[in-house]
Amino acid sequence: MPNCDASMPLKIEEWASTEKVGSAYSFMHHGNFHGILETKKGAYRGNHIHPNIQYTLLLKGRAKNVLYVDGERVEVPLRIGEVAKVEAGVPHILFPETDILTFEWWTGDFIADDCTGLFDDLIKVRYGPKD
Repeated sequence: MPNCDASMPLKIEEWASTEKVGSAYSFMHHGNFHGILETKKGAYRGNHIHPNIQYTLLLKGRAKNVLYVDGERVEVPLRIGEVAKVEAGVPHILFPETDILTFEWWTGDFIADDCTGLFDDLIKVRYGPKD
């Protein structure tokens, strides 16, 4: 029988959901933040920096991360079933090419600081978390 600790219930809550971008849910587990996100084609998520490592697992659809590394944009295609990693301190943004479903987690809590200006030309025709 699995070892279940009733003092640490898994509490899933709505998080970062908007009608234009998509639904999202989150939970903490062993001190790490986790998210399950639906993101619509024509939207984006991110446009920020985390002090913790972020992992993204694409479950459905097609998407890419755009990272800002050493003064250059780097496109990282996401592939279903493969975990993509964004190092702490790296500005990034996620662009779905179709409606997508992702599972994401961080090495710690979810903390994000905007990186305004780095991706402005890419988001001007998309919906984001603040829309």
